[in-house]
Amino acid sequence: MTAGPITIKLGGVAGQHAASVQLVAHSAPPNTVVVHGGGNEVERWCRRLGLEPQSHDGLRVTDPATLDVVVAVLGGLVNTGLVAALSAAGRPAVGLTGADGGLLSICRRDPALGEVGEVLGADPALLDTLSGAGLMPVVASIGIDDTGSLLNVNADEVAGAIAAARGGLLLLCTDVAGVQRDGSVLERLDAGDAERMLADGSASAGMRPKLRAALVAARAGCGVRILDGRAGADLERALSGEAAGTMVTAA
Repeated sequence: MTAGPITIKLGGVAGQHAASVQLVAHSAPPNTVVVHGGGNEVERWCRRLGLEPQSHDGLRVTDPATLDVVVAVLGGLVNTGLVAALSAAGRPAVGLTGADGGLLSICRRDPALGEVGEVLGADPALLDTLSGAGLMPVVASIGIDDTGSLLNVNADEVAGAIAAARGGLLLLCTDVAGVQRDGSVLERLDAGDAERMLADGSASAGMRPKLRAALVAARAGCGVRILDGRAGADLERALSGEAAGTMVTAA
């Protein structure tokens, strides 16, 4: 079992990564924090309400109407669903957002994205308190800026900042086997290669914020892996300290 703090970013819908949720409940050590998004669920509810989802550079464009959906879905339906799934599997959990307890420090991002925040840092004090009380924190990717405005924040970015503040291991679960180049999964990716993939566009869509988050954590001294979170096998190996997915390093 991997020693030290662990930060795990899961898919936002409990059923989407059901095997991984069960694994986290049964096998993750006490000092584990779960971070989630919920893009698919947000898109489903946006369309249900007549709002057409838009994205830019792998991030959701969030107008005020969409922000209402984001807060309701991520902070309500998705967060509570994950807490319920973990609790039902025997792991007491507590749901919160990046707006709670000064967890995230954020600022407003590119105005073209609308109500979207950029994470400047994280204060893990609340997470440490909850973990010390035997509870697993489950963090929804919503934050507040210094004016008190709620903002949508990318979940990978939140996980990267929390991991950088806590140290230890960051596991970014996704729906592919890892970072791919020319159809093959890379076992290891250093910071220079990751920056080049971001610059030349070979990392696209949702992989872009994952690589950015991985670099933040790796440069803070964390171990980082981007791996398939759907079946649970890769996550189990990573929690055991074995190779899984793509390891991202600072050098």
